[in-house]
Amino acid sequence: MHTSFVVFNIIGLAIIVIAAFRIGVKVSKASKREAPEAQNKVTPEESFAKNNEKFKYGTFTDARDGETYHTVQIGNQVWMVENLRFKTEGSYAPGNEEENVKTYGRLYTWTAALNIPSEYTEQSPAKDLNMYHKIKEDNYQGIAPEGWHIPSLKEWEQLMDNLPAKSGGKELRSESAWLNPGTDSLGFFALPAGYRFDNGTYCQFGKRARFWCKDEYGKSNAYRLSLTINSMDIEGVYRSDAISVRCVKNV
Repeated sequence: MHTSFVVFNIIGLAIIVIAAFRIGVKVSKASKREAPEAQNKVTPEESFAKNNEKFKYGTFTDARDGETYHTVQIGNQVWMVENLRFKTEGSYAPGNEEENVKTYGRLYTWTAALNIPSEYTEQSPAKDLNMYHKIKEDNYQGIAPEGWHIPSLKEWEQLMDNLPAKSGGKELRSESAWLNPGTDSLGFFALPAGYRFDNGTYCQFGKRARFWCKDEYGKSNAYRLSLTINSMDIEGVYRSDAISVRCVKNV
């Protein structure tokens, strides 16, 4: 047997062993992340009670269905501390489980959030100029209760101005429900309700939060604020996706 052949086999075996070791490490890390002891054991109720003690939340009752929401002032804005729960066509329960609505609110398509016909899922509301200009006005109500409205891109950016530079959004994330707990230093109490695609698939419940903005982003998209366990951004997503709605008080 040639020496080169033996060396070749030894090198090949070494590569296989190293690859297997790396895969084993990845599997081990993944298992630890998914292990019960690695999960966030702070309940939303415990986290909320702590926040309420600290921020002295206000309250508001939606006259349409009697749902009461807590509120918080952040800078010059007043936000609902909870995701909207108002049930309407084009709204869904997070994770496709109605029991999640009480804590996580409902998920809405963009047209449901803006309370406009579903035909505007893939075309601009500019087809109806009166409606288009109404949406552009400040304090556009949409599906929000009376006295509240769907946030604009500018209002989301105003909220983010209260965060440190290069923030990953931990100041907005609740201390509960997230695998990587937030500090929730502003009392916003963002929970990971996930989202729903238009094909009926529910994704990222317990892992990601997305909130609608009233502003369009291209022909069939709209802006949204997204929070993950370590990041925050504002980008466009399909209007047919169903995501959370946070309401901001009229000024």
